[in-house]
Amino acid sequence: MQAFAQLLVRRTTAWAIVLVVLLLSLASLFFASRVDRDDDVLSFLPRENPEVGVFYDVSKRFGSLDIALVGISTDDALSPEFLTRLRDLTKRLNETDGVGYAMTLTNMDDFVADPQKGGITNDYLVGKIPETPEERAALREKVLSLDHVVGNLISADGKAALLYCFAGHGADQKVLAQKVRAAVEEAFPREAKFWGGAPFISTYIYGVTQDDMRRLAPWAVLVIVLITVISFRDVIGAGLALLSTALGIVMSLGLMGALGVPVDVILGSLPVILFALGSAYAVHILSHYYTVAHEHDRETALVRTICEMGPPVLASGLMTVAGLLSFLLMDIAPLRTFGVFAAVGILITLALSLTFVPAVAYLVKLKGRPAAKGGVARLHEWLCTLPQRRRVLVGGALGALALGSALFVGKIESRMDNAAFFSKNSPPDQAETFLRDGFGGSLFVQIQVEGDMTDPVVLREIQALADRLVVLPHVNSVNHVGAVVAQINEAMEGDRRIPDTTAKVKLLYGFLEGKKAVTQLVTDDRKKALLQVKLDTSVASETEPVLEKIREVAGTAITTTYTVAEAKGARKDEVAARVRSLAAARMRAVGKAFGTPMPEQADLEARLAVPAKADASEATRAALTRFLGSEECSVELEGAETIDKVARALTALGSRPDEAKLAETIAVALDKPVGDTLVTDLADTVDRPLEEIWRRSEAMARAKQLALDAKIAAPAGLKGDRFYAAIAAAWMDLDVPALALPPVAGTEPSASGEQKLAVAVTGLPVMHAGLSRSVASNHWKSLFFALGFVLLLMVGLFRSFWSGLLGVLPIMLTMAVVYGGMGLLGVPLDIGTSMLPSLIIGAGVDYAVHLMVAWNAPEKSPLAEAATTAARRAGPAIWMSAWMVAAGFFVLTLGEARPLKNVGGLTAAAMVAAALATMLVIPLFARKTRYYGDGTRIPSAAPASDASDAVLDTSTSPSLNERGSR
Repeated sequence: MQAFAQLLVRRTTAWAIVLVVLLLSLASLFFASRVDRDDDVLSFLPRENPEVGVFYDVSKRFGSLDIALVGISTDDALSPEFLTRLRDLTKRLNETDGVGYAMTLTNMDDFVADPQKGGITNDYLVGKIPETPEERAALREKVLSLDHVVGNLISADGKAALLYCFAGHGADQKVLAQKVRAAVEEAFPREAKFWGGAPFISTYIYGVTQDDMRRLAPWAVLVIVLITVISFRDVIGAGLALLSTALGIVMSLGLMGALGVPVDVILGSLPVILFALGSAYAVHILSHYYTVAHEHDRETALVRTICEMGPPVLASGLMTVAGLLSFLLMDIAPLRTFGVFAAVGILITLALSLTFVPAVAYLVKLKGRPAAKGGVARLHEWLCTLPQRRRVLVGGALGALALGSALFVGKIESRMDNAAFFSKNSPPDQAETFLRDGFGGSLFVQIQVEGDMTDPVVLREIQALADRLVVLPHVNSVNHVGAVVAQINEAMEGDRRIPDTTAKVKLLYGFLEGKKAVTQLVTDDRKKALLQVKLDTSVASETEPVLEKIREVAGTAITTTYTVAEAKGARKDEVAARVRSLAAARMRAVGKAFGTPMPEQADLEARLAVPAKADASEATRAALTRFLGSEECSVELEGAETIDKVARALTALGSRPDEAKLAETIAVALDKPVGDTLVTDLADTVDRPLEEIWRRSEAMARAKQLALDAKIAAPAGLKGDRFYAAIAAAWMDLDVPALALPPVAGTEPSASGEQKLAVAVTGLPVMHAGLSRSVASNHWKSLFFALGFVLLLMVGLFRSFWSGLLGVLPIMLTMAVVYGGMGLLGVPLDIGTSMLPSLIIGAGVDYAVHLMVAWNAPEKSPLAEAATTAARRAGPAIWMSAWMVAAGFFVLTLGEARPLKNVGGLTAAAMVAAALATMLVIPLFARKTRYYGDGTRIPSAAPASDASDAVLDTSTSPSLNERGSR
């Protein structure tokens, strides 16, 4: 330091330093202007985690898991004028680059039976915009009667519509959000709109963070400037301290621009954080210089300042860097990047404080001023000597504070969700509320199943998984390809259930060819399917427990290793038991969908095993009457009386009469010979429908009897009819011909026809849960690394383990108080708050270093004298630095970005707490009256200067002579 100080007080050296710094600053400004931004919240996911790999793999395979949701509130979402605009908007978005698929009411596929030609007709749910009041009423009745549409595309009251916009794979979320917002605003300029989903949330977060920085940074600078000016009582010195910090920030940003590192939501706070942390070094240098320069010429003052303050400033700076480099242990890439560039920024500001600041002070001939006296100085002395005067009281109070804080530290929860990034009542929060209340939520868990999706056995396993999931708390609905196939089957055969044969399944898949919506549920080769599980909450404390339940169900409800067992084969009893289990689960899922409480699983299975008798004859007769009088019946019968007579006769036969009995019964009813053409044609026509009608009628009768016996309160009206139809369809599944069962133990896979299904749970809630675990792990790694490294540096600086431990005790107390406060106030450990250990340790250790360096009094003096000396020498700089850092961070609490608000408020409080703890803990445990070190750091020497031949007279510096002679 002596040689370095002598070099700095040469005019040529000083000018060279200033010119080099200015040139580097200009170059940095150029590169800083090229810094790009990254507003993808998913970039915080730890890419090394296998779950993250599954997430991106599934996202690529099914287009994207990034879904932009737009809720549009209106007086009538089914009015012709609204539907026209919605249809045009949907078409426009589906033609927009970056949009994989946009879906609304107007392009929702609707499969219905064709009463004229038979088979299925496929049209959009809103194919033709209604023109007459009758058409409007018919459309309203149709749409609001579709349970898979209400609550997904339109609200139950018909006053809100939802737009799903699936991002194309690789699409930029910010660009997508901008395009969708622009299109929606143009189509619906007057309606209230709510923007949900990852693209809008991430764009909002980054935008708010940038706005906060632009809006708050000037105020942070102003507050720090005012504190600096008031403390220095000199505009030039204050400006020099702040200028050196600002140049350090510019150089850091310039380095980011030169290396092509984009700014994300965390790096966006780097300027304010560097300004708050980095200004401390120049403050310490200039504070000491002012005091020395009041009594000596500037060359002598600069040499003494660098020699006396250089080592502790350098040590505290390196400790701050060590704390920030603990981010490198984290598995979250943006936090590692933040740690690197924050550390680089601190190194730059540290270097400038030891070079640029003294050089400018020398060139501008900065004058000194007397040390501060009066109330503030006396307060520092009173505070620092209080532990000597009231040792028991102070020790007891600090011990109680530490113990009380420790009790609340255990209450801190680590959780991550969308709400971790935005505040209550912010636009994303309002969107979450709107989408939850009107559409059952906006957060999805995806479950990928790999297998043969044309096999009805596999589709029933997917159905079984969905049925077990939908009854879980906070699961609103589950959409899957099995439900789509069942919907088409209802249009084809009248029953909403999965067909019994592969041929039928493949036939129904033919109606799905080219449908973009289906690509979100099944791949084109039908080898992988995706279940979309909608949650009615986005709060981590609720999503994480339900996610564990989803994982548990996904691992048990579906038979991942199976053989196909026939219902009438060797394992018929096992098949029957599993069939009852699946049917009971299906009924419970139906009850959840209709808001109808259902009996427990075991109770339903028992009722299905021994079904109560139910008379289906009247329902069968009525259905046969409708069939015989419809165009679906190819044989025309004359008169309602004849139709009724034939229907009654056929009903009396039962469900499966033999051909001869069927023809004979029809002949009697028509009063014609058995061989009459009309008789034989009608027998051929009604053979299969008679069986289906009986089966359907019996299932409906049993469904109603079950509701009566189990006291199930079915919904009223048409909704109740749909409820019974769904329960009846589940009952019909008791007759499935084959099911998946686990292989028989000891059987060779090749011999048993063993097959496998692969199941993977993914989605944003899974990523958030993984991020929560990562945040907790990162936090502890960062904390222990930073504390350990700082302790090593302190031990090395003071050449004593106990002295080093004394230096970290204030930080440990501060950490306990801060985390205890988080536990008390319910502040979770998230991405922002996980940064606290490095920031607090890095900044707070500065105070301990300077107080211990200033701790000095003659041998055998009272400890209070050493404390008084330390308070006079280091107190002003410590509190000035603390208030500057606190003010800089506190400004972040005035913004909207929640991570920055949490970090800002807690760090601001921590800095004041750290300064207070330093001036209480170190005097409380200090047992020396002299400098905590070996005393050989500052040799006595005479520096030369080309500006003056003055020689440093160390006889005028008692403290320097004392240190040099020890």
